[in-house]
Amino acid sequence: MAWLYRVDLARPKRIPTLAQKRALDRAMAARQTCPACRRRYQHVLPLRPLGSCLECYDGTPADPTTYTLPPGHTLAA
Repeated sequence: MAWLYRVDLARPKRIPTLAQKRALDRAMAARQTCPACRRRYQHVLPLRPLGSCLECYDGTPADPTTYTLPPGHTLAA
């Protein structure tokens, strides 16, 4: 069963605020970042069953194009 709606009465989608976008990015970062090596992957990690990414868990090598390294320090000294 599906409800049919009139397109001419539809309202535009609400645009999220900057604070909502930041909160969503922080939530996704928590799900995509390995707590052991601090890499942020492009996919959600199985943190509940494994506790870390596959490379940290059992040594399965990760493709370098699927993650970003944690930011290092950017001081000149």
